Amino acid sequence: MVNILVITCTVLLIALIGTVIAAKQGWLADRDKDGIADVIEDKLDDVEDWAEDKIDDVKEAAKKITRKKPGRKAKK
Repeated sequence: MVNILVITCTVLLIALIGTVIAAKQGWLADRDKDGIADVIEDKLDDVEDWAEDKIDDVKEAAKKITRKKPGRKAKK
């Protein structure tokens, strides 16, 4: 199990380093010159929008489940 985690982290690190080098060399576009390729930034924005939509959906579902249903009033 630890071996899989180490291999996965190593592959991700190599991909990150390769992307940064490619952005610095000009092989990948980097409009804001922050060292992160625009392709990756665009994908992260898409993922962020998707996650926000799912969070909103969960909040709406929670409101529907926990809302007080109309019915008889409690006796005093």
